[in-house]
Amino acid sequence: MKLNLDTKTNEERKVKAYLEANASEILAEKINNGVRIQKDGKTLLNRKTLSGFMKFACDEAKKQAEKGAHSACIDDDVVYGWAGHYFEEDSIEGTLYNEDGTEYKKQPSVAAKAPAVKYTPPKPQPKPQMSMFDLLDAKPEEPDEDEPTDEEIREAAEQIDAEEPPQNVDLETGEILSEEEMREFDGDVEEPDFTDDKPDLDLSAFDTEALAALDELLGNEITLR
Repeated sequence: MKLNLDTKTNEERKVKAYLEANASEILAEKINNGVRIQKDGKTLLNRKTLSGFMKFACDEAKKQAEKGAHSACIDDDVVYGWAGHYFEEDSIEGTLYNEDGTEYKKQPSVAAKAPAVKYTPPKPQPKPQMSMFDLLDAKPEEPDEDEPTDEEIREAAEQIDAEEPPQNVDLETGEILSEEEMREFDGDVEEPDFTDDKPDLDLSAFDTEALAALDELLGNEITLR
């Protein structure tokens, strides 16, 4: 049976000769005319070639090679069996064509990527400027109740100015001295006389509690007369 398969190497010619001698009519129909399959929602024509089979055979040989080996020895019968399976199995894809005869190219699926959102900090808002009407409508700040007002400070200052200066007091007698007496006083202090011939003081003329307080404050600085 004549098969529409192009050959380029001696190995491909041997595989073609085997298929022409052993392929059924159904298999020959698939090889010569291809098989329609459904993929990606489209009807496509799946056609296979001997060069595609040689790649398939190499992949199968690698599976049977020992681990780490760079080559494998495969019997001819095994390779011919792979050829029958390759062209018979519809799930194995060769070259796909659209119904108009153009080669099908699978469009790469592009996942929708969400646009990156760049954070932009908000700009500081300028403080609103007050108009003339806002200033007129603004209520004056109420003074703190704990702080004295200007009027209270002024009254306190006038009261301090109106107070009489402190009066002059004789530290020995407790008497209030007038300005004339202060002018007559020459500043000399009579030295106390500690002789024993002086008569005892009559303490009834003094307030004993006041004397005790003065003695505690002044000590020897006070002289009773």
